Amino acid sequence: MRHPVLRRILPGAVVLLAAFIVQIPHAFSTQTLVYPGVDVLLSGHGEMLTGMRVGLITHRAGAGVGGWPTSRLLSLDPRIRVVALFAPEHGLSGTLPAGAPVPSMDGPIPVYSLYAETRRPTSQMLSGLDALVFDLQDVGTRAYTYISTMALGMQAAAESGKLFVVLDRPNPLGGERVDGPVLDPAFTSFIGIFPVPAIHGMTVGELAMLFNREFGIGAHLVVIPMAGWQASMQWEDTGLAWFRPSPMIPSPMAAQLHAATGVLEGTNLSVGAGASIPFETVTAPGVNGELLARRLNGTNLPGVLFIPHLAGSGSRRQGGVRLVITDPRQLLPATTAVYTMAAVRDLHPGLLRFTRSAYSGRYIFDLVWGTDSVRRALQRGDRAESIVASWQGGLQLFLGVRQRYLLYPRTMTTVVQTPPRMVEAQQAAIHTPAPAKVLQSRQPTGCRARPAICGGLAGAAVK
Repeated sequence: MRHPVLRRILPGAVVLLAAFIVQIPHAFSTQTLVYPGVDVLLSGHGEMLTGMRVGLITHRAGAGVGGWPTSRLLSLDPRIRVVALFAPEHGLSGTLPAGAPVPSMDGPIPVYSLYAETRRPTSQMLSGLDALVFDLQDVGTRAYTYISTMALGMQAAAESGKLFVVLDRPNPLGGERVDGPVLDPAFTSFIGIFPVPAIHGMTVGELAMLFNREFGIGAHLVVIPMAGWQASMQWEDTGLAWFRPSPMIPSPMAAQLHAATGVLEGTNLSVGAGASIPFETVTAPGVNGELLARRLNGTNLPGVLFIPHLAGSGSRRQGGVRLVITDPRQLLPATTAVYTMAAVRDLHPGLLRFTRSAYSGRYIFDLVWGTDSVRRALQRGDRAESIVASWQGGLQLFLGVRQRYLLYPRTMTTVVQTPPRMVEAQQAAIHTPAPAKVLQSRQPTGCRARPAICGGLAGAAVK
């Protein structure tokens, strides 16, 4: 039996997808189980954009079930008029290096950069638009710029009275793991714009609803949910093609590893960002990989094993460990990172160091983690288990808030027992009108002071 969404997809789009040869990238399956928001939009809700001039925030990784980019799919629908594209960090192609400015481009359909002089749409960019549509593939961690791009786009849309539409996509980490400290508003930046945990376990559509209400954005928000996605799914379960959202995330497994080792940015530990499988190793000169692997495996961290590893040669030789993820559903990335750093510190006193940003003088590590408490605890010599325990209270509070905005059922995550606001995750648009009155107390102090940039960019995680 054909999927109910597929039965209603625009016939022209089906013909076009079948008639052209599409690149088959990593992790493609012939059995599609999940239909991203763009497919749900085209299956029966494209009329909501009829007659509107649409600006699309997207990149190559934003794609439908057949692998075609969302930009192409929307341009082929006669009901939808895309008149401008907006490029996030890494550009429309997803191939520009982390931190590199993204150029704007003129043409019949202009491309506006959201990662150059400005990181949010300006009034001039929005002047000829009626709606902004967002379709970026996120990686499930707070220290990644795409959800900040979404939040700033929502702010700009709210201020200019434009509709903001989020086409939901799978979280490659799934929706049942929540880990790491909730961001302290004093450490807001472009890699941590609102107080959510390091690993939040939400889709971009769910985050948009949370951002809009809890942090007083007040945009006229429409979320188009996926069909078929379950929070227990890993990317391989979806049947969807994977296109890298940034150069160092070439596969779903790289996204899992990035969550556990990318947060070591701002230390002197190398995470193999330029290797064939980025973020798979943790090394540094002077580290004894045998001892480190033995210490970490002795902690019985869930979902991961550690194998001694040597990198480089001669004077550049580094020792450390290679992470082997045995069960991604059980892996706790932030917890794993803390135990790794604590083990390096204990086995090699004085080796673990933290670097300051040349731009701001602040510790880059603190911006990645959204707090200075983890760094200070490691420097004091606190045990890893006490550091992890220190963020559990914040996680429980966050889970209680998160529950109100979940579009897809969670079966394993423990939450504070508060009555959730019921939201049906069906093949239909979910409208969140702008609230009549914004509760300013819900917006972090740092964001109230600088609502346009919400802290500004003071450091960028390796991606």
